Amino acid sequence: MPAVSVVMVFHRLNPFMAEAINSVINQTYRDWELILVDNGTGLSAEALGEGARDRRVRFVRLQSNEGIPAGHNAGVATAKGEFVALQDYDDLAQPNRLDLQVSALRADSGLGMVSAFAERIDETSSPLRGGVFCLPESGQHLAYALYAPPVITPVAMARREMLLALPYRAEFPFAADIDLQARLVERWRMAVLPEVLLRYRVYAAQTTQQRSTSIEQSRAVIQVITARRRIGQLEDLASTLRAVDGKNAAESWRCTSALCAKEGFVVLSAFHARRSFVLERSFKSALKAMRLLMKARRGCSLSERRLALRMFLTGPVKALKLRPA
Repeated sequence: MPAVSVVMVFHRLNPFMAEAINSVINQTYRDWELILVDNGTGLSAEALGEGARDRRVRFVRLQSNEGIPAGHNAGVATAKGEFVALQDYDDLAQPNRLDLQVSALRADSGLGMVSAFAERIDETSSPLRGGVFCLPESGQHLAYALYAPPVITPVAMARREMLLALPYRAEFPFAADIDLQARLVERWRMAVLPEVLLRYRVYAAQTTQQRSTSIEQSRAVIQVITARRRIGQLEDLASTLRAVDGKNAAESWRCTSALCAKEGFVVLSAFHARRSFVLERSFKSALKAMRLLMKARRGCSLSERRLALRMFLTGPVKALKLRPA
């Protein structure tokens, strides 16, 4: 059986997929299988390029587009490897990616997931300015995962049993990886290899660009249920999702800011107020954000008030004194 199962989910044919598949085929580490999860396209292996006909490539065929979480879970469920490497169907793995990540996971039994650095590229595979955000120090992951993913998911490799225990949730159709990291760091350590092991493609038609409102709603909800879970409360996911249903991105964050203030998550409420203004920059939006901040800071300790203000003004990286790559 292979040591590594690379899971790549696709729901359409794009001009980058053959190259993404070849970036797995050309790995220096040879003990792998590539699981292509077809989310309802019915495309033949021939349509995906020569690499898709490699004997180590397996297909999981879903009858219709069941979404990213279902596709991811189907791929993990059929994986034979000790480790599962995640990769999007438009990104490019560096040739030594699997080699270095397998070595890291085998060297540390307490490590649940290992990621790495990534560089951004455009539709022509030309480099773009600025890297992809991540926090290289494991000790900072738990605090930051309340706000956003501390490591880069598309270049992550994890133990298969961990991903089976923490499946993607269908309630977050375009942000399930954010929820995964928030839950994962509560049980396992994550690490970041200090090398660029992925070329992360950025273009207008990709899912993260097209589904920004849904992603923002999911992020807001994930943060609320994570805060509840960390103090031993029930997540109450269904009612929190209903609270943001039908709202635009900024309204969703204002709604969850008020919810956080009501439940005593003062600093998180301040962040949600900040986010609402970031997404809707207007004088009216600024006033609403300031009112939410003042409401959150009522009746809390001086240290909480100060941290909430820093969070509102600067965001979590500076407020929590974190050190990104």
